[in-house]
Amino acid sequence: MLVERDEEIARLTQLFAGGPDEAGGGLGVISGAVASGKTELLNKVSDIAVARGVRLLSAVACASEQEFPYAVLEQLLRGVPPRLLGPDLDGAALGEPGQAPLGVLQGFHRALTQLAAAGPLLIAIDDVQFADPQSLQCLAYAVRRCRGVALTTLVTHRPRSGPTASTALYELLQQRPVCQVRLGPLSVAGVGRLLTEELGVAEARRHAAAFHAGTGGNPLLLRGLLEDHLSRRAHGRGRSAENDEDDVNDAATVNDAADAGGGPPIGELFRQATLSCLHRWGGAEELRIAHGVALLGDAASPQLLSRLIGVEERAVRQSVATLGELGILQGTGFRHPQVRSVLLDDLPCEELGRLHRRAAQLLHEEDADPTEVAQQLLSHEAAAPNEEWVPQVLREAARLALAEDRTEFAVRCLQLAKRCCTDEQESLIIQATLADVLWRVKPLTQVRRLQSLAAPAREGLLPPRHTLRVAVGLMRIGSLDDAAAAIGQVSETLGDTPGSELDAELRVIGLALSCTYPGAPELRRFQEVWGTAESEGQPLDLGLDVPGRGPALSAAEAPGIAALTALRGVLKDGADATAVQAAERVLESTRLGERTAYALRAALRTLIYADRLTAAATWCDRVLAEAARCSTQAWLAGFSAIRGQIALRGGRLNDAVRYAEGALEQLPARGWGVVVGMPLAVLIHAHTAMGRHDAAGELLARPVPEALFQTRFGLHYLHARGMHQLATGRHHAALTDLRACGEKMTGWGLDSPSVVPWRLGMAETWLALGNRDKAARLAQEQLDLAHPSLSRTRGSALRVLAATRPVTEQPALLKEALDLLQSGDSWYGMARTMAQLAEAYKQLGESDKSRLMTRRAWRLADGCGAEELSRSLQRTPGRTATADGAGAAAGPAGEPVAGFSSLSDAERRVAALAASGYTNREIAAKLFITISTVEQHLTRVYRKINITHRQDLPASLGCDVAHTA
Repeated sequence: MLVERDEEIARLTQLFAGGPDEAGGGLGVISGAVASGKTELLNKVSDIAVARGVRLLSAVACASEQEFPYAVLEQLLRGVPPRLLGPDLDGAALGEPGQAPLGVLQGFHRALTQLAAAGPLLIAIDDVQFADPQSLQCLAYAVRRCRGVALTTLVTHRPRSGPTASTALYELLQQRPVCQVRLGPLSVAGVGRLLTEELGVAEARRHAAAFHAGTGGNPLLLRGLLEDHLSRRAHGRGRSAENDEDDVNDAATVNDAADAGGGPPIGELFRQATLSCLHRWGGAEELRIAHGVALLGDAASPQLLSRLIGVEERAVRQSVATLGELGILQGTGFRHPQVRSVLLDDLPCEELGRLHRRAAQLLHEEDADPTEVAQQLLSHEAAAPNEEWVPQVLREAARLALAEDRTEFAVRCLQLAKRCCTDEQESLIIQATLADVLWRVKPLTQVRRLQSLAAPAREGLLPPRHTLRVAVGLMRIGSLDDAAAAIGQVSETLGDTPGSELDAELRVIGLALSCTYPGAPELRRFQEVWGTAESEGQPLDLGLDVPGRGPALSAAEAPGIAALTALRGVLKDGADATAVQAAERVLESTRLGERTAYALRAALRTLIYADRLTAAATWCDRVLAEAARCSTQAWLAGFSAIRGQIALRGGRLNDAVRYAEGALEQLPARGWGVVVGMPLAVLIHAHTAMGRHDAAGELLARPVPEALFQTRFGLHYLHARGMHQLATGRHHAALTDLRACGEKMTGWGLDSPSVVPWRLGMAETWLALGNRDKAARLAQEQLDLAHPSLSRTRGSALRVLAATRPVTEQPALLKEALDLLQSGDSWYGMARTMAQLAEAYKQLGESDKSRLMTRRAWRLADGCGAEELSRSLQRTPGRTATADGAGAAAGPAGEPVAGFSSLSDAERRVAALAASGYTNREIAAKLFITISTVEQHLTRVYRKINITHRQDLPASLGCDVAHTA
């Protein structure tokens, strides 16, 4: 199907428009790039001529027959009656090479004149640039002398990028009159028309832009792409109407791929069309240029291409321009990215390796971007020359790749650098860097590499900076002895150079050790020397709460130092407004990256331990969104674990399980090292609170590193294990774990009540054992230690303390605890407090209040995933809505409620939801009103029914919940 060629057809048919009774004549030349549709247009015009009664003589020239004399002329003469062929045009006369004899020229002219005298004549020759010289001489001679007769000559012609055209061809193409028609590529609309024939109007519209972008409107390439699309659709889905939806999805996939820069998916037919287009375009030199463009990619320039393949720069520029006309290139880049692979696959393996090696050398000599050089070296196993500059360039390319979050590419660079390196120390440096990078993508591989680097680090075979990198990795995997020896080696080295940049880094490492590894005796001396001093500089990334690498910075300028200082302050001294502000400043000003992950972790944990859970959740969600866009699974896993910890402390048990399980799926347990204690602790705590004790037991059966119990993460693990022991009735085992947790925290100087509430765990255990005095002492101690700003911590302490007091004193303590837990946004804590308060009301004979509080507790427990607590709070079989509603006009003590009937519908709806335990924010969302309106309604409700607290709302109001909003 010819598309967008109507104007060209009209112009060419004008050459013989008169038909058999009128003389026409002239020359028509159809030119254009390879595969632009010249042959198809020539055939179309020829068919029109024949239909109008014009005699047709046709021939197809071929490059392989160009050396055969009269090859084209013989094809033309097949359409001439034998009676018109004189002796000069017999087979013997046409077999001689060299200049065409005058007799042959005249004989051909005579035959054409006689044919034209009988009626209009059309000579059509395809690819005339490949015609043999003798045939061209005959054509030029005859056409020049056939003026005034009905002879039209129509040829397709493509200017060659090689040798200059012959004199005979030049003479033929310069005949007058001449109609020049140059074919360009199809437009987007033209592509759409072509696709419509095969795909239908709707799908053609969806695909047209993507198909045009991938082919530049070249009909041959377009046909190949279309055939691949049809083949894929037929093979995968068939063509039945039942699959229309799949076709739509397939169309969306094609366009999505094009929008993302990948182009429509290609198959074998498009590959064949591409190679056919290139081989038809030029000879060996032109193909080498195309291969060179594919090899160099974005680095391609005429000068560099000329040096790479040994072709003059002028020829390179001309060929690049022609590749653009063919629809292969757009500027200096490939229209369809997969065309580059097609061209490279067309090269023999040995030649491909040689060219990649040559390209790398040339790029290096021109001081090109190390990434471009590395891409050439990595493209073929034989591309890397055995030269000193290769490992250095690869290391620099890896550094740049890490800054752009291209971790896999960085790993490949470092692996090749290691294979190419012959210097022993440089090889160790590369291995150390590789181990540091592998933690981000292949943590298990990193463990093995770190273990192999422990001895060189201890023995001082690595430079100090890289020794520290190995040391922090060894700490992460729990090899604390090796880490201490490595840090000691650096410490001794720096003893002779006080005040160096590395000295500053060691001081910050000491600060981080005091937060993360406070129980490791091997590392304690470094904590004592550097962990309490003011640090300058930006240190290495410990993979936990440790600052990243970089140039020396002051403590005021380094977000990592600020975050670590804030974390240490909260761990040692409890809630500190200054620490919280510092952590939030870090989170506001810092984005996730190789150098900043440590700072964000430290800042988030500062907010967690300061009971700022809402802020922590907001910031952590932002960081998680950034981590999801990065290639580093370790970051996503680490921040998921932190988000699980936030959810656990906020009493969202389902969320805690989801985040913690996701973290362990993203990073295998061995890859966590000692940090595995945190996600495990979150899961054990959450499953225990849910009543899933078998699941918690299975988690506790998993092996953990021995060094875990010398870290802060070990405290969380011990506490979780102790609470599981308590929940399953192993009270003395629980006391052992919780006491050990407390002793460690006290001994390490990290006994902030908000970090790990071991005292409350022990108090609950003593309550279970019937010793209220010990329980009261521990709960009161927790309360006394908790800063007034630690709402959640103080609320939890009051809840446990209330359980040690007489029932008459419990409601007041529990109400205070409930207010604190609500302000601290702790759902599970609120549910437990409400359940205790409901039981206290029941014992005091206040059944209405008890039922209200039970309902609110059940709703919260059910919402946060506390399955065991929820089951215990479910209504008794004999209780019905009617029974609940019997007291609709009764107050808390059974007296009539003044003004109850005066409530408006809006006030009744708000009151009903409040009585059922909904918060003001939830009520506003449910009724589509503002929080301020909710507060105003409740104020009027309290005044009309003569109550002062939300808890005093009649339980019967909750029966109206189903009819609200």
